[in-house]
Amino acid sequence: MFPKYKYMVLLSHYPKHLTVHYKMIIMKKLILTISIVIILTLSNGYSQTRSITFSEKPWVEIQAIARQENKLIFLDAYAVWCGPCKWMSANIFTNDTVADYYNRTFICAKMDMEKGEGIALAKKYEVRAYPTLLFINSDGDMVHKKVGAARKIKDYIDLGITAQDADNCFSAVIKKYQAGNNDPAFIFTYLRSLQDAYLPVSEPLKKYISTQKSDDLIIRTNWNIIYNFSNDMASPEFIYLVKNQKEFERRYTTDSVLGKISDVYSSELNKVIRSKPFSASKWGDLLETIKQSGFSGSDKIILDAQLSLYYSRKDTVSFLNQAVRDVNPVYWNDYSRLNNIAWQVFSITGDRNILEKTAEWAKRSTELKNEPFNNDTYATILFRLGKKEEAIRAEKKAIESAHRMKLPSKKYEDALTRMESVK
Repeated sequence: MFPKYKYMVLLSHYPKHLTVHYKMIIMKKLILTISIVIILTLSNGYSQTRSITFSEKPWVEIQAIARQENKLIFLDAYAVWCGPCKWMSANIFTNDTVADYYNRTFICAKMDMEKGEGIALAKKYEVRAYPTLLFINSDGDMVHKKVGAARKIKDYIDLGITAQDADNCFSAVIKKYQAGNNDPAFIFTYLRSLQDAYLPVSEPLKKYISTQKSDDLIIRTNWNIIYNFSNDMASPEFIYLVKNQKEFERRYTTDSVLGKISDVYSSELNKVIRSKPFSASKWGDLLETIKQSGFSGSDKIILDAQLSLYYSRKDTVSFLNQAVRDVNPVYWNDYSRLNNIAWQVFSITGDRNILEKTAEWAKRSTELKNEPFNNDTYATILFRLGKKEEAIRAEKKAIESAHRMKLPSKKYEDALTRMESVK
């Protein structure tokens, strides 16, 4: 079956090679964060009994309290329908470490941004997504901003530390950019700050790239910028990346370079698939551009896209025909794609000849990489084909693989029990 992935809010990521100045900043923040987390955790013990205390006073009074106590305001800007907002309230704001740090350090408030005072505040602080975490001074100026519900306690402590850092909070980074700071490491920080605040990065990225010589696009700091922020396949930096794919792979990693190029192309193709009305001419032009790009993974990207198009249109006949024809030559050495297409085809057809083909794909996937999920796929297909003993052996391999990888195995054990119970 398909492996299960947890999709989470993108967390902060720093490039591997920064200037000494930025390395020192990051190290100091890391040491301070770890110290705070350790101290608060030791003092709290293991039970979680405290929560952030949010003021329910009018906004003008909250500002007055912040002025009197010389503290920043932490504002949880939420909407009642927002799932991540509810998760954060239940799991983060009730954590002792977070509660103690925020109650001690900030004047805390939370507000529904779609009613009452929240409507005007949402407009003032450009709240476009939820949850938005705002740090505001007593004069009402926004100092720091972060959109999304991170999963780790440390991220919230780190967020608070950054908000109080006069040199590296969001407003300080904006001022440095406006003052003309064009250092590559700083530009990475600036673009990340915009992204964290749910603000567009395309224009400042375009402006920065225009200041770089073509041959400088391959240096580490610019690769970090391209990898994290460049998503336009017509942009000069992306075209340069594709043209110089092998050199980027030599300097960095093949997986990261192939993954980046694949993601950009796939995103463009998916936009056309979702567009209404669907444009066959635009689709054809895009496929041809990718074919002619010289990208070594173009055959996989194109087959992925064609299958996705047929699947989205519920064109089962075309989907199955293309899969049977092209999977072997294109996916044969890709264990993940082989497993996924085997399961997908298995799920939509009962044709024995095609099921035999899916069994071939699933078996090949397990030969390339012995994982619980692809062994389970292989076992399930074999069982459908009436090959009970082979299916049981494959399911046992799924269980063994899960144990070896220290992953949950109950669903594979349950599947094995069902197979063995059939006479």
